[in-house]
Amino acid sequence: MKQRCKELPEELWGSILNRLADDDDDDYCDLQSPSLVCKQFLSITNRFRQKLAANGNVFYSNRCETLCRALERFGSLKEIELSLIGAESDVNCPLLRIASSGLDLQSLSLYGFPNSPSANTFRILGSNMNNLKVLRCTEFVSLRDPDLVHLADALPWLEELDIRHLITESNHSVTDAGIEAISRKLLGLRKINISGNRGCSDRSLIALSSNCVLLIEIRCSTCNITAAGIDFALRHSPNLISLRARDYQSSFTFEDSKTCARNLRAIDLCSYGN
Repeated sequence: MKQRCKELPEELWGSILNRLADDDDDDYCDLQSPSLVCKQFLSITNRFRQKLAANGNVFYSNRCETLCRALERFGSLKEIELSLIGAESDVNCPLLRIASSGLDLQSLSLYGFPNSPSANTFRILGSNMNNLKVLRCTEFVSLRDPDLVHLADALPWLEELDIRHLITESNHSVTDAGIEAISRKLLGLRKINISGNRGCSDRSLIALSSNCVLLIEIRCSTCNITAAGIDFALRHSPNLISLRARDYQSSFTFEDSKTCARNLRAIDLCSYGN
C-alpha cells in the first residue's frame, strides 16, 4: 500500500521559496510564478516583499482603495515609493492610508507631488511610523520652508532626507531659513540632498555642518553655494564621507580643507566656470 506523503510545513516552504528570491531584485520577480501555484505559496511570497512602488493614478483613485489593498496584502513592507500622483489628487490620502496600515516602514519616497502634505498628515505619519529613517520628498512642484519644519517636527529621528527640487525659477522651493530650522531639529541626520533649491546658500551648509554632526553625505548641486561654504562643510563635518556640489559659484582649492575631512571618500565638485 502506498503511503501518503506528508505536506511540508509552511516554514520549510518559506525557506525554499526565499532561496528563489534575488536579494537585489526589489520586485521579487523570481517569486511571481511560484505565487500562482496555490494560495499557500501566494501567502508565503506576499510576506517576502519588502518594497512597493505605487506608480500611476490607479493607486490614488477612489480614496486610494487599490493602494490600501496592496498595503493589506504585503504586511512586511519596509519601503514604499509613491509617484505620478495627479495634480488634482489629494496628496494627503495615500500618506494617511500608509500611516494607518500598521506597517513598520523604514523608508518612504514621494516623487513629483504637486504640493506638500499637510502638517497634520506629517504628524499622523510620525506618530505611527517610529522606525521611519529615510524620507525622500523629491521634485515637488511646491515644497516650502514651513512644510519642511512640519516634516522635521513630526519625524525628528530621520537619518536621511532628500528634498531635491526641480531646477526652475519657481519660488516654491526651500530656502536657508528652512534648512537652518531643520538642522536644529534633525540632530541624527546622516544624509541630506538639497540640490536644486536655489534659495539655499552657504548659510545652509554652515547650519548643517554646525548642528548635524553625524552627517556623512551632503548633496547640494545647483544651489547658491560658494567655495567658502564648501570649505566650511569640510572643516566642520568630522564624519563626512561624501560631498557633491556641482554648479556652485567661484572656484575651490581642496588643499586647504583636506586635512579636516579625514573620512572623506568621495567628492564631486564642478563650479560655474568649469
